[in-house]
Amino acid sequence: MNGRPLGITIIAIILAVSGVFLVLVGMEALGVTSLGLGAVAEAAGISGGAQVIGGVLSIIVAGGIFTLAGWAWILAVVVLFIRIAVDIFAVVTHGAGSTLGIGAITNLVVSAVILWYFQRPGIKAAFGR
Repeated sequence: MNGRPLGITIIAIILAVSGVFLVLVGMEALGVTSLGLGAVAEAAGISGGAQVIGGVLSIIVAGGIFTLAGWAWILAVVVLFIRIAVDIFAVVTHGAGSTLGIGAITNLVVSAVILWYFQRPGIKAAFGR
């Protein structure tokens, strides 16, 4: 496969933007910033430190995906499985009709689609798999 597939570019950009947002939400939860994201931080239901770590990890993976690094494919697949498990847990504990449950279902669907996309032969080949 020549060049980076468009889907990979889109996924990397979305992952980087969401990573920056997660870092900001985590910093808000830790009391480091005052950006008015307190409600988002509280609704996430995880510690600010975990949000910052998750955001930084997302940014690192986004960079690896953008450059088609082989390690990024492996890490992305692992992270996607973890996200799916966390989202299932959120739906079970908060209910599918709650705000958190609806967000978790949305995240679950997006993660599942990206995981499916990463399993396509052409995408795996782009990462040297």
